[in-house]
Amino acid sequence: MKKLLTAGLLLAASWTVLPTIYARSCAKAVKKQGPDRPEIALTFDDGPNPAYTPLLLDLLKQYNVKATFFVIGEKAKLYPDLIRRMEKEGHEIGLHNNRHVSSWLLSPLGLEQELAEAASCLAAITGKRAELYRPPWGHFNPFTLQKAHALQTVMWTSIPGDWKKKMSPEKLAQKLRLARFNGAIITLHDSGHTFGAYEKAPMVMLEALRLFLTDKESAAFSFVTVSTLYRSEP
Repeated sequence: MKKLLTAGLLLAASWTVLPTIYARSCAKAVKKQGPDRPEIALTFDDGPNPAYTPLLLDLLKQYNVKATFFVIGEKAKLYPDLIRRMEKEGHEIGLHNNRHVSSWLLSPLGLEQELAEAASCLAAITGKRAELYRPPWGHFNPFTLQKAHALQTVMWTSIPGDWKKKMSPEKLAQKLRLARFNGAIITLHDSGHTFGAYEKAPMVMLEALRLFLTDKESAAFSFVTVSTLYRSEP
């Protein structure tokens, strides 16, 4: 019985934890941090959301910030005008699966379908092919990178936990300050409807982001899209 349990745990780890550790720490195909120059990529997962995404877009426009949104295909289909607004205002749009489902729970075919459906949805709205991908929760299975090979997979240098119920704007703003350095990729969320997230968390995120963007030291950085962060040197 003990051997069977050990074998089962090893099998589970080989599908979940081990591929995730490899992708996050070793895989050269995964972007994790930008070049050493005073630029930061703010990224937002799990949207679009009809209540919070417009407020976020207003805030980004106010402070002349360009960001990257990793959107859910099903939500994009429901709110295509928000996707069009993102694009019109100079933001970048990547895939976050068609549903917010972990790669750990998907078969290779299931993951392929998630990506295909999300890509098709975005293409129908924007007329363009998505180029970036971030798996929900940052989870990888052994086939994630293979199935997403046509896309650039992007992780982060910091994910400060903006979805948590006990997070305050001041505390989150401080976490953002600590995450501020050349080439940083910071992950936040413009929806609180994901499993495990506090529904009203994006309101805290918006206030914290305002505090962060108005901080004097933030003025030393340009806030750019992921693709701009990784552009070739002149």
